[in-house]
Amino acid sequence: MPPREITVFIASPGDLPDERRVFRDTIGILNAGFGDGANVCFTAVGWEDTLGTTGRRPQSVINAEIDACDVFVLVLNRRWGQEAPDAKPYASYTEEEFHRALNRFKKTASPEIFIFFKDVDPVSIAHPDPQLVKVLAFRRQLEDSRQVYYRSFSDETAFKQEIDRHLRAYAKGELPKPNAIREQVILPIEYVKRVEDAEAKSQQALSQAQRNMDQAAIATAKKAQLALTLARRAAQAALDGRVEEARQDFAQAIDDPAHPDTLLLAFQFYFRTGDLASAEYVIARILSLPIQDPILIGIAIHALGAIYQDRGENDKAERLYLQVLSMYEKRRDLVGVAAVYSDLGVLYATRGKLAKAEEVQLKGMAISQGLADPIGFAIQYANLGATYLARGELDKAEKMHRNALSLSEKVGYAQGIASAYSDLGVIASLRGDDENAEEGHRKALPIFEKLGDAKRTAIQYGALGVIYKNRSDLEKAEEMYRKSLAINQNAGYAIGIAGDLGNLAMVFEGRGELVKAEEISRKSLALEQKLGNQRGIASQYGNLAMICRSRGNSIRLKFGRRRQ
Repeated sequence: MPPREITVFIASPGDLPDERRVFRDTIGILNAGFGDGANVCFTAVGWEDTLGTTGRRPQSVINAEIDACDVFVLVLNRRWGQEAPDAKPYASYTEEEFHRALNRFKKTASPEIFIFFKDVDPVSIAHPDPQLVKVLAFRRQLEDSRQVYYRSFSDETAFKQEIDRHLRAYAKGELPKPNAIREQVILPIEYVKRVEDAEAKSQQALSQAQRNMDQAAIATAKKAQLALTLARRAAQAALDGRVEEARQDFAQAIDDPAHPDTLLLAFQFYFRTGDLASAEYVIARILSLPIQDPILIGIAIHALGAIYQDRGENDKAERLYLQVLSMYEKRRDLVGVAAVYSDLGVLYATRGKLAKAEEVQLKGMAISQGLADPIGFAIQYANLGATYLARGELDKAEKMHRNALSLSEKVGYAQGIASAYSDLGVIASLRGDDENAEEGHRKALPIFEKLGDAKRTAIQYGALGVIYKNRSDLEKAEEMYRKSLAINQNAGYAIGIAGDLGNLAMVFEGRGELVKAEEISRKSLALEQKLGNQRGIASQYGNLAMICRSRGNSIRLKFGRRRQ
């Protein structure tokens, strides 16, 4: 049977030449691998293929390609597109192409439309040029309408993963629905409260300045109040699932001059949505403020450690955690001390220093228990459970995670509930109980997705991939691993990327694609070594040994046939 042909049209303004190249390269790789196995053939089409074919209006030729394509891919960064005086009412040819595809979709349910936005820094969002204004308005429009599926990406690697993942899902009929429940981003109540309190104080300062007719003080108070109001509004938008609105409001809220509490809240938003570059930018802003508030500086240093830990830069993370731990201890901030012990425990466990991890986690638990802090105590239970799990002490680990689940359910701590389901799923999997393992991860997945927790969403996909691989369903396993990898690459989560690559290597080993398996496993090993993750390094050496044994068996069989 001849392969099913799938025509994929790419539309983009002129500021994305590298992404257009990556798009075509990815199509070629898909055809050489996935396409052969799935009996499909993707054909890449764009303006490069059509402009030289006719003397008519060039856009009319492009439009004919759009009318015939199966998938329409729109990629945007900062530009809306070339002005198009002959394309009224549209402001650019890119806009005309999108609406042509959308109108056809509304009538015929084809083509499938994917939209990808390359990340833009907060400063540019706060001060957009006319082209970026149109892009930002379009992002808000898409979020409000929920008609078309769209995603963000940080760089070429992340874009390649998005194209690969979406086209595979399209070919297999497994695309998510655009009108799914909005993803919430729930920001910590204490940081929202700080903004609300500061907003009230700024109103009082404004009233006092107005009574004194102090024009300079009036201007300063108005700026502070605007930033705080925008930050509070952004937090509510994030909670309501209007993430694009929140992103744009936060960019305005943290523009110069920024109130420290708006910066803290913005950090929480960027960190929780996986935008580590913007999160680090905000922390740098806090540390450069002309103030000497030790509480604020401590929070900022602790946050910067968390950014480095998520990137896998563990040496930097540890130095910052120890620095802020000393600061918290000096001023007897027990809540801060417990939080740092928790983060250090996770970091040490990642590096395989399990005795050290347990030591600091038990210290953190003792402090949290004395503070009557149920959420902090639940987190400590979960972290200690992870350490016991790493040691293979499954009964102890299960007890800790069930304690964490009970406490989280009691206070309605959604992230704790999801984490406990996930961890209990891991324990069930290690016991060979795949049914309960899958149930745990399936319960955790929608909660993390709703919370907008990209890192833990990826972990659930990776764990489900392991379950499917254990069942010898390699196609489903690969799908889960690739979903996890795409999320981790978009968020820059190095530890997750290394694990996903190792898992994919074992899928290819299981299929007998041993050269590809070894190549991917070595990439994973190099990344694990860079991170200093001893458990990951050991795992990849084990994977490589298995692959090499398989390749050796294959060679002996070939020579055996020759001798016969």
